[in-house]
Amino acid sequence: MIEKIFKVGLIVMLTVFLANCATHNVQRYGSVDSSNKTVTVPPGSEGLKGQLKQALVNEGWKLVVYRGPSVIEGEIGEKTKVQQYNTFNTKYRLIVSYNERDTMLCLNFRPAVEYDISFIDNKSGTEVFTISGHGCEPSVVENFLNALHAKNK
Repeated sequence: MIEKIFKVGLIVMLTVFLANCATHNVQRYGSVDSSNKTVTVPPGSEGLKGQLKQALVNEGWKLVVYRGPSVIEGEIGEKTKVQQYNTFNTKYRLIVSYNERDTMLCLNFRPAVEYDISFIDNKSGTEVFTISGHGCEPSVVENFLNALHAKNK
């Protein structure tokens, strides 16, 4: 009897686990140019942000924390027009926001996270892809790398 209750409990726990660690919404808007593997990343190494940065380094990417200088330019005259804009020393920019949930939801005791990731082309200002959802850190990193390698059709 106790063995049967244990089996049913285990099945319920696995079902809850699988339901909590498996939503990834990827939106593709372009392809990543693998000939220029430079990316501006947020500072720090904690949590999902650190895992994504390590995955990029393992893939041969050069990480830069600071963007380029702010530039103010324009003309003074009868119709003065002045513009200010930021510059970047990298081809791409990574923006990561996430909240850790519970490590007990993942069998490997890595945190489950709710996340939103944008990979942006600094020259055009367009998002190349976004990925959001919730899941265990390793599956989020795997889905990020899949989006990074995918070609836009």
